[in-house]
Amino acid sequence: MKGRYYVLTALYCGAIFWMSSQPVNVPTRYLFPGWDKFAHGMLYGGLAALISAGMHYSDRAWRPSVHFFVPVAFCIAYGLSDEIHQYFVPNRSCDPIDWITDAAGALAVQTALFAGVWRIPLRSVFERK
Repeated sequence: MKGRYYVLTALYCGAIFWMSSQPVNVPTRYLFPGWDKFAHGMLYGGLAALISAGMHYSDRAWRPSVHFFVPVAFCIAYGLSDEIHQYFVPNRSCDPIDWITDAAGALAVQTALFAGVWRIPLRSVFERK
């Protein structure tokens, strides 16, 4: 990845950490049922897109499997660390469903990027070379 993508990724992760560090003092009202899960999926989908873009626009030719799975794996690992971090924040909890939603958002965005934007056939992700 190019340097600016490292910086943007660090800032994005820092923003997630900051949001997760805020204690919840009042009952939260959501726009619709499941809003918090939708927000998790979108937030980690955005993180996956940022990392994927950094890889795509780098000067390196990534194997499709590496290009596909590195952003997803990073989001899974960072999502887990975020959920563990929230365990120690007042009025927050470590919710495995949030973590699964983080992973699902990252996977969905990566799939959409490969199929629609990068135009890399998904079958090439699973081919052995």
